[in-house]
Amino acid sequence: MRVIRLAILAILCLMMVGSAAAQDSSNLLTNGGFEEGSFGPYTQRRGGEKPIYLPNGWNAWLPASPRGDYYDRSDRVTINPHPETGFPKPLKGLRAAAIDCGFVTCSVALYQTVSTGITAGANVQASAWATLKACNSAPDKNGLPTGICESAAESGAKTRIGIDPNGGTDPNDSDIVWSGFISPHMQGGWQSMSVSATATGPAVTLFLYSTQQNFAEVNITYWDEAVLAGGGGGGAAPSAATPVPTPIPQVAFVVPQAAQSDGSIVHVVQAGDTVDSIAFAYGVTRTQILELNNLASARFINPGQKLVIKTPEPAASGAGDAPAAAAPQEIVPTVSGVNFEEVVSTTAPVDGAPDQPPPPEAQAAEPTQPPEPTPTSLPAPVTEVASNVINPAATTGSVCVLLFDDLNQNRIQEPGETTLAGGTINLSQAGQPVESYQTEAVPDPHCFTDLSIGDYVAVAAVPAGYGLITSNQFRVQLSPGATINVAFGAAQGVQAVAPPPADVGGLVEEAPAASDTPRTLADQLLQYSGLIVFGLAALVLLGGLGLALVMRRR
Repeated sequence: MRVIRLAILAILCLMMVGSAAAQDSSNLLTNGGFEEGSFGPYTQRRGGEKPIYLPNGWNAWLPASPRGDYYDRSDRVTINPHPETGFPKPLKGLRAAAIDCGFVTCSVALYQTVSTGITAGANVQASAWATLKACNSAPDKNGLPTGICESAAESGAKTRIGIDPNGGTDPNDSDIVWSGFISPHMQGGWQSMSVSATATGPAVTLFLYSTQQNFAEVNITYWDEAVLAGGGGGGAAPSAATPVPTPIPQVAFVVPQAAQSDGSIVHVVQAGDTVDSIAFAYGVTRTQILELNNLASARFINPGQKLVIKTPEPAASGAGDAPAAAAPQEIVPTVSGVNFEEVVSTTAPVDGAPDQPPPPEAQAAEPTQPPEPTPTSLPAPVTEVASNVINPAATTGSVCVLLFDDLNQNRIQEPGETTLAGGTINLSQAGQPVESYQTEAVPDPHCFTDLSIGDYVAVAAVPAGYGLITSNQFRVQLSPGATINVAFGAAQGVQAVAPPPADVGGLVEEAPAASDTPRTLADQLLQYSGLIVFGLAALVLLGGLGLALVMRRR
């Protein structure tokens, strides 16, 4: 009798294993658990200081253009396998996928297109688990970040998943059916999202999408256990679907204030100003502003507060006649979102984060009084107004352009970086060409004058052997009497990244295995695992019954 009980127990265990195998086989995704091992290693898709590694079967979409210095910075994103020994522990298995964009924000979509088992008109359902940590840690005694903090709601970090019913690879498509956004902060543990849609073609795509509203020192999203299967309630995207990515607020434009009679400059903080935007406006560094004003942190300034930008000159006579500092105007390149290959950058910042102060020795070496900015070191684009006065009777303006050899590839024309000949800069308005300029090796920019007010787009092409370091196009808003300087930086040997055609996928798609490809013995055994399990169960049952009969005869 005891033998029969043991045989029944073994059969039940085998049936449980067979049930689990059947449940895993219902997942239409390749490597929904973001594992390595039998799936192979994570494949490198971008190297350098901010590498991207992706698990087998998955691709990544990133926006083509940043939204300012700290928003949607695709070049500051890293994607890596998150190990079992890490924190948080993967929900299941030995790995999870980790997306890290500390000190900036990033909108990232992991995605996988599935055609096996998909037919038009059939319902599919998906689920995935996520957790995130986005916060600013308290500094240590040296003022450096410690990385110890709880994920904060103020970051606006959130995740959601979506199904494209026609198998597209662009998360901006209006036909994607999305789940609601959730904010699965780490202290609440792993949280799941689910969505269902009706396929409109022979393939569907599952998107795992994450974004943040505000940048943070620690900014990591983790994904695990994604499942796509047949069934569910189906459905289509609402007609007024929210576009992806959602708009992110921009830092307010800072208007520099004129120098005083003694040559000093004092900026009165306006609503929306930040220390970084003020520093950019005057052509100085954050550290200089902090030291001149005895500020311990760049995070806390108030409207009406007076910040010293420049100390009085030794000889103050005539200083008040100096023209005001040029006022920078943040320009967003007019390029739509693209997949990962289009955002590979040779100029990814390798310095610390925007909120990370420099080492003490760097602070000590920095001069107390910032050097006078040279006319050729202004970043593009900059709005200049002579003597800080606009002629109210003016009805036209000018756009001045140049193409320079950016030797150190920092996107700023510095002394010794000369202009390049042999390029082309075209100016257009509302899609119509206005003027064209063949660049020359002359120090002064070329100005398109007597332009009517409004929006213009300047587009640059570089000579053979060079590649652009800055964006290839800028949108400028021209006001009456204003002159806008736009400087395009290029460097020798830089390879321009050619954008792929629309809707062809972000990374190099993993080619599906051909039906006649030889399979390993393990693959064949996995396919027939259900039959093997139940065959073994039957053998165990027969063996147990035979053994019981033999013992009974004794």
